Amino acid sequence: MSRAAVRLAGALALSVSVAPGVAAQGGTWALTNARIETVTRGVIERGTIVIRNGLIVAVGAGVEVPPDARVLDLSGRTIMPGFIDLTSTLGLPAAAQPTGGPGGGAAAAASAGQQGQGPRFVGLEPHRVVADELRPQAADVRAARDAGITAALVAPNRGAFRGLSALVPLRDSVRREDVVRTPVGLHMGFQGTPGSYPATLLGVIAYQRQAFYDARRHGLLLERYRQNPRGMERPPNDPALNALVPYARGEAPVFFAADREDEIRRVLSIAREFGLDARIVGATEAFRVAPELAAWRRPVVISVDFPRAAQVTGWEYRYSMQRPLNDSAAADSQVTRLVEGNAAAAMRAGVRFALAPGGLRPNEFLANVRRAVAAGLPRDSALAALTIRAAEIAGANQQLGSIEEGKIANLVVARGDPLSSDSARIQMVFVDGIRYETTPPAAGAGARGAGAGGGGGRGAAAAGEMAQIAGTWITVTATPGGEVTSNMTLTQSGNSCSGQLANEMFNAPITSCEISGRTVTMTVTATIQGQTVTMTMRGEVDGDRMRGTISAGEFGEMRFTGERRPQ
Repeated sequence: MSRAAVRLAGALALSVSVAPGVAAQGGTWALTNARIETVTRGVIERGTIVIRNGLIVAVGAGVEVPPDARVLDLSGRTIMPGFIDLTSTLGLPAAAQPTGGPGGGAAAAASAGQQGQGPRFVGLEPHRVVADELRPQAADVRAARDAGITAALVAPNRGAFRGLSALVPLRDSVRREDVVRTPVGLHMGFQGTPGSYPATLLGVIAYQRQAFYDARRHGLLLERYRQNPRGMERPPNDPALNALVPYARGEAPVFFAADREDEIRRVLSIAREFGLDARIVGATEAFRVAPELAAWRRPVVISVDFPRAAQVTGWEYRYSMQRPLNDSAAADSQVTRLVEGNAAAAMRAGVRFALAPGGLRPNEFLANVRRAVAAGLPRDSALAALTIRAAEIAGANQQLGSIEEGKIANLVVARGDPLSSDSARIQMVFVDGIRYETTPPAAGAGARGAGAGGGGGRGAAAAGEMAQIAGTWITVTATPGGEVTSNMTLTQSGNSCSGQLANEMFNAPITSCEISGRTVTMTVTATIQGQTVTMTMRGEVDGDRMRGTISAGEFGEMRFTGERRPQ
């Protein structure tokens, strides 16, 4: 950054800011007097955790507090390892629509776009490196973090060959060098490519099988060429085939999305045919094939995004019912007990598994984990499935998943037990040793489709309603230069708004403003020390309060809070 840019960043630091105690804070910490659930080494009823340089350097009942540590007395609170989401698409760009169909071999079509031979075929990209594409939105990161999720395995959720996943820490700003592990594995599914081959299920299966055969042959050719290239035609430099080789040989894990019984059986069949190290992701009907999954002896990622009664399939169950699944309340209730008891049934059968949100919004995730616990999954098994078991599946159990010396300081601090009590609250999380306070859930937040409701203040948005933001707001923003207060005056017309943002450094109009539910997005272009800076403010409105981020290009991203003045 140039000297002028540095001066400008310092000036910008005076223009926007976050309330004390909410800004992310790193450094050396001593978390004292807490109940510590280590997961792998029992429970410490009253102990201390010391964090330095993002790592846990000491944990125990008699740990000495370093003189340079910031001390948090967490009496009455419980600390547990941060949860890991193995089903995330966080930070990925929206999928482009395919413009045509591959006409050649299975792997050749997938690599054509990268070699300049044709369009990119989304969903047919075994060589797609997710870590190179990450652009997470701060609001999405915060929502997941507020649910206790501190790391996420990110991969696309559509297509036959989706790409190579990355394990990402949920910090406010994530760069490629911050990624915990990449690649973690190859992600696959049974979705076709609309309008082109393979579009049907049979086409997808044929495509996948041919691609694995091609990759195994390609691997043999590469080995022979490396051993003695003389007199041998050079194998093609095909990125898709190159990427597939270790997975086709069973040398690296393949994450196969499969929810229903027939999909799970299909994965097991393909995995046995090619000797794949396959991990099933979703498995919402694992209770139907639990003995087969236990015999497979590979870990499973079980989603707590429970299907509705009419969505449950499976030949044995369907033909055992006297009426259609959605024909009576009694049938619905029976199916609900089955799907909520899915993880408990898998555990009783001896299946190793992690729990994951699947398609749930973060504020629904822990509520459904509690439903799984109520349906018979032991609470401690649920905690292990969210932490150390998930870390093992992601190949990061030496770094994450438990509270031990030398591991990354990804921690959840809660009052009460979020895995068994609706009234418990996650108060803060640590990600890479950085402390983040959480946003209290809005009243009415919860079940799928209910939306996130506001809490009784003027302008609170109930489910499906639009936030009302007109008025004068006092905002505070945190940057390296410290805290400064700004006045923000807003007027609103439907889902659009306008206004002015003023502080000691500038007085500038809000040039664009849009409202979607409880989210408001504003753009401010200001002149600071002779340079023009465009800032994007994105906030979540809860009655007379607002909380969000300000993105200012190369000067980074800052968090802000706001409170509306009473009229």
